[in-house]
Parts: sequence; structure tokens; C-alpha cells
Amino acid sequence: MKLGNQYIIPFKGLKDGEHDFRFSLEQKFFDEHELLESPGGDINVNIVLNKMTTMLTLSVSIEGEIDLQCDRCLDYFKFQVKYTGRLVVKFGETSDKDNDEMWFIHPNEHELNLEQYLYECLSLSLPIRKIHPDKPNGESNCNPEMLKKLESHKLKHKLLEEYNDPRWNGLKDLLNDTNNN
Repeated sequence: MKLGNQYIIPFKGLKDGEHDFRFSLEQKFFDEHELLESPGGDINVNIVLNKMTTMLTLSVSIEGEIDLQCDRCLDYFKFQVKYTGRLVVKFGETSDKDNDEMWFIHPNEHELNLEQYLYECLSLSLPIRKIHPDKPNGESNCNPEMLKKLESHKLKHKLLEEYNDPRWNGLKDLLNDTNNN
């Protein structure tokens, strides 16, 4: 189930100047990019392409909601995504692979496939630790049953003291000496 040409901008026939393009990242996009670890979302992409003779500049804006699984309680929640970025596309034979914000394409090319670029932008917009946002009163929005279950499996401080492994005592002494100096 490839996405085909859904995220391609044909720039060859465009006049120099600014052109607007709008895309929606639909369910097929999320199915194709499983590494996002999201079952879906409602994402809108706005691209302003400025075509010049020797290069293209793209101002990219991504906004919407994506479904994420909470790392704490495993329930899904809606996460607000907002991303803005800029991509410069130059025509030429050389390529600078170390620069993610500049592409080099052959002068005979006539279109840009932005699928991978949009995937990377969306990936960069996601938090590393995915947890429900707290309620306005500061209380957790996580599943209360799961939080109770997690609390019941948490090792208590007293239990940790009882489970003192003597093999670590030498390292603890070293740590205490370092902290005292």
C-alpha cells in the first residue's frame, strides 16, 4: 500500500514566485510509517514554495493532532503537533548529505517527493517521553486503574534497604568519599 504521488510537488511548469500547497496526512500515511508508533491523526501541512531560477525554498508548516500511546498507562491520547521549518532545494550535480535543510537535485528533475521529509518533520515534533498531559488542577490524566497497579508494583524504600547487596558496599563508600570532597 504505497502512497504513490500523494505528497509530490510538480514544480517544473510553475512560474517564478510563491506557490501554496496543502496536504493532509491521512490514515494511509500513518499505516505506511509505523515507526511513528501512532494509529492515526489529523495533520494538515501547508507549504509555501518560492521558485527561483537556481533554487526552490519551501516554508513548511505542520499542525494538527496525532494519537500517541502513553508510556505510563498505555492508553491513547491526542497530542497537539506544531512544526515550522524551511527547506532549500538547489539544482546541481553536487550533494551535501550532512545538511538536512538543503537538498540538491539534478537540473532535469521536475518534481519533489516530500513524503520522507514530512515523516521526518512529524517525527521531530513528537516528544521523547509520551505521557498524558496533566489536568488543569495538576492531577494526572492517566488511567487511574493502571496507576494503582503501577503503585502496587513499586518497590518501597524500606524494602530496598532490606535488599542490601553487600557487593555494592565498596562502591557506596567510594561514592560517599567523592561527595565529601
